[in-house]
Amino acid sequence: MLTITPHALAIVRKVTAHPRLKPTSGLRIARHEEPDKPLQVKAVPEPLPGDSVQVHSGGRLFLGPGTEARVEGAELDADTDAEGRVTFILRQR
Repeated sequence: MLTITPHALAIVRKVTAHPRLKPTSGLRIARHEEPDKPLQVKAVPEPLPGDSVQVHSGGRLFLGPGTEARVEGAELDADTDAEGRVTFILRQR
């Protein structure tokens, strides 16, 4: 199972609580269309068909098909730069 740091969880909750998003929104982690690219991470209004849903203390993560095995045992963290841009980091534990 993927774990999530408190900092990343706070960001997931903040991003998915946007008034324009549905209460079913979450952060989707999925393979990029090009196999040599890193995983894609973005806020979405709901999981897509075939997504695995994980709930961590109110923060929802949607793992795209084939992504679960890639993140198994990893930890999702986040880094925020001086301008407020967020980068999610996946660390193998």
